This record gives sequence, structure tokens and C-alpha cells, in this order.
Amino acid sequence: MARANVYQDFLTSLSHQEPSRAPVAIWNTRSALVRVQGARRLLDYYQDVEIKLRSQLFPLDRFDDCLIIPGVWPDYGVALEASAFGSPVRWSDDNPPQAMPYMDQIADFRKMKPIDPKEDGLMPQALREYRYMLANLDRGYVERIGYLDGCAVTTGPLEVAAAMAGHTKLYVAFYDDVQLVHAFLEFITDGIISYLKALERVAGELKLVTMIEHVPGQISPEHFNEYAVPYISRIFREFPGAIKLYHNEDNLSHILGDLPKLGADIWHFGDVDPAQAKAAVGSALTLLGNLHPLRVLLEGTPDQVNAKAKECIASLAPGGGFVLCSGGGLAPGTPLDNVAAMITAARG
Repeated sequence: MARANVYQDFLTSLSHQEPSRAPVAIWNTRSALVRVQGARRLLDYYQDVEIKLRSQLFPLDRFDDCLIIPGVWPDYGVALEASAFGSPVRWSDDNPPQAMPYMDQIADFRKMKPIDPKEDGLMPQALREYRYMLANLDRGYVERIGYLDGCAVTTGPLEVAAAMAGHTKLYVAFYDDVQLVHAFLEFITDGIISYLKALERVAGELKLVTMIEHVPGQISPEHFNEYAVPYISRIFREFPGAIKLYHNEDNLSHILGDLPKLGADIWHFGDVDPAQAKAAVGSALTLLGNLHPLRVLLEGTPDQVNAKAKECIASLAPGGGFVLCSGGGLAPGTPLDNVAAMITAARG
């Protein structure tokens, strides 16, 4: 009998059954692995949709039997949503676009109209790019990885709020004006959902929804439950047919037991002890990680990567609920031989 491919093993592991081989994924944001032809700067990736599409698919052209996550989507880093709410965007040649805080006070959001993804910020460009990317996505890729024609990525509501108002202003308001913060996050959450629904109108029913939200690594368990859980979970509930992925590689040891409340299926993790993560949430969440992007994948040798990968598999794969990956985003310049060693450790 033929061995299952990586996508079949991914679905098995996602259902918390143990596949015959560990699935393995490449976190394919921001052209980290290679500059494809025509891309002299990282800025070219963000401003040329053809370069963006070829960069995101590069791992599938280079390596056999691996996943790409978040997949195929109009990548503008974590600047896109905040831009629609009015944040100026700073561009540079070799860094992701950065949304700049601009609000004098959080209450200023009450003067704003609800965002329109067809009109506001970078969202219209993202929607045009998404149509192009799906129209030019070879069906062979989708046959290999079934979710590739229905991927969406969003920045989480707290991270968007911090981009608009600044982290300090937001965190002070956590204590000083609880109801104002809730109203602000409700307004942002409505906008995020409207953007994801606009993507869904392009793709059809979304298959993989990824949220990038780092603020919970910086706040208390009480504030996590007060300000993160209600809004993140609301966004995920809007897409019951999709696989939901929460990306946060920060140290979340202080809120591990509460993470399942977010409603995600997968947690892309990093700075948490793997055994601790497995014990705390392994029955509720599929763990995606946990090779250190710098110390292992960037700076290690292929033999060291292979050994560390096998340690992760031995610790996290039993019982399913595990996908081998970098524990966070890949560093630019990560050797392709090291990525190959990671894949070989999982797939043989």
C-alpha cells in the first residue's frame, strides 16, 4: 500500500490521530528562503504580485512532500489591517511594511466609519492580488495541498489596535478604561471579519484562516481572557468550515491552559518548552513547530537540524496533533540544506 502523502498525514495529525510519518511545513511568509528571479529587494516581494506568488510557492517547487503555511495569500505582513483603519505605512527596501501609530487617543475611533475592504488602505490592492494569485495558481499545487486555494491571513485585533494607537496607550487603557477598550476591539474585529469575508467572496469558502497575534505574550492572564479571547474567538467562529491557525511564537507559558479558548485548531508556537506545551494543550490544539529559526535552522548544520528535528518528533508526534516546522518565522538566509534536513527527518 502506498504511503500517505504529507497532506493526508497533516489531516490525520490534525484529528489527533498519529500518522505513519510526521507532517512537516515551511512557514512561507515574506520570501524568507530565497529571492526569486526579478526580486532584488524584499520590497519587490511586497509590490509585485507575480514575485509574491512565485516566492510563496518556491518551497513546493524545491522540496517534495512538505506543506506551506500560511499558504497562498496577498502578504503585506502585519500592516494591512491597520492601514485600512488609517495607520500610515512605512516602506523600506529590505524590511516588511510597518504600520505606524497615529491616534492621539483611543476614543478617536468613534469618529471613524466602518472600514470597506474595497476602498480602504491596502485592502483593495490585496483583494486584486488575491484574485490574480488564485487565477494563476496551478491546480497541481492544490492537488498536493488541498487548502491552497482558500487561504486567508489576518493580523489579530489586539495587534491591530496596538499598531493604530501604540502599545503603551493601549495597555494603559486596559486598566483605565475597560469599556472603551472593548468598544475599540469590537470595532476592529468587525473590520477584520469584513476583510476576511471579502477574501472569501474571491476564493469561495475559506479552508485555512491564519491569525498573527503577538500581544498575548505581553499581557497578563486576566487581560488575555478579558481582551483577547472574546475577539479572537469571535473571528474564528465566523469560519466554521476552515482550519483555524493561531500564530504566536512568544513565551505563552503564563496562559497555556487558556489558549484553547481562542477556538483555533493549530497553534504555531516557539518560545515554550515542547513537553510543557504538549502536556498543557496537546489534546486540544495541534502544535506547529518547534525548531528554533535562528539557533537551529539558520545557524545549525544539516546534521544538527536533523537531530533536533528528530528530538521534536519523538517528543511531540505521539498521539498526533503535531506538525514539524520552524518555531516562528524563518530568518532570511536560512540555508536550503537545513530546510531539506528538517523535511528528511520527518518524511525520510
